[in-house]
Amino acid sequence: MWAIVDFEASGLSEHSYPIEVGYSLPDGTSNSMLINPLSTSDNWTHWDQQAQLDIHKVTRQTLEQEGMQVVDVCQHLNTVLGQYELVLCDSEWDLFWLGRLYHAAHMRPSFVLTEVSHWLKNKNGLERGHFKLALDSLCEMKHQAGYDAKQIRLVIDTLVKSS
Repeated sequence: MWAIVDFEASGLSEHSYPIEVGYSLPDGTSNSMLINPLSTSDNWTHWDQQAQLDIHKVTRQTLEQEGMQVVDVCQHLNTVLGQYELVLCDSEWDLFWLGRLYHAAHMRPSFVLTEVSHWLKNKNGLERGHFKLALDSLCEMKHQAGYDAKQIRLVIDTLVKSS
């Protein structure tokens, strides 16, 4: 039994931070949470306007008004994902965002996040290219964390069943 996690971020640089996290569970449940950048004492000020326009479509104002506190997001993830032996993500950027999120909350995750291509290679001998090709051909990513996590789960299910 495994879960999928996906993040959206303020940009794609070392100064960026997570703005949304979503997950998909084996029973089909999915959820996503916006993250309030003002809820951390870390310097979460970097904002890539192009990422907002071209990728995630979430404004910083929306995050400040509707986002959850970083501690609450981490507590929720620990409660939900801590019961899974395996939690997978799509890219190494997601590992970075997870670390940044938990660092800001002064917490540790109760689960280990594993990049999906490493897991697929060890389990089925599939290279990252197989996963990316399947992802591109089987679904459209919307850059909405909960939706994308669900799509990643569908692709992995398809790859595991076919190998």
